[in-house]
Amino acid sequence: MITVDKTVNKNLPRFPARQLKTWLKGRKGWNHDDWLALLTDLRRKGYGALTDNQEGRENIGKFLEANRNK
Repeated sequence: MITVDKTVNKNLPRFPARQLKTWLKGRKGWNHDDWLALLTDLRRKGYGALTDNQEGRENIGKFLEANRNK
């Protein structure tokens, strides 16, 4: 089972689980352009602390993979 690091840090926004579940709804898959568009959208919504570093992007990707068939 894949786990996502949900460590609470007062300088970071909450993990965007709701937004990611909404994004996944109805999707069978995604490509690189979809991934980049998602990161851009999350950054615009204030999640740049996650989207602008490797660890944050990996956590987002792990969440998407773990929840893609739910």
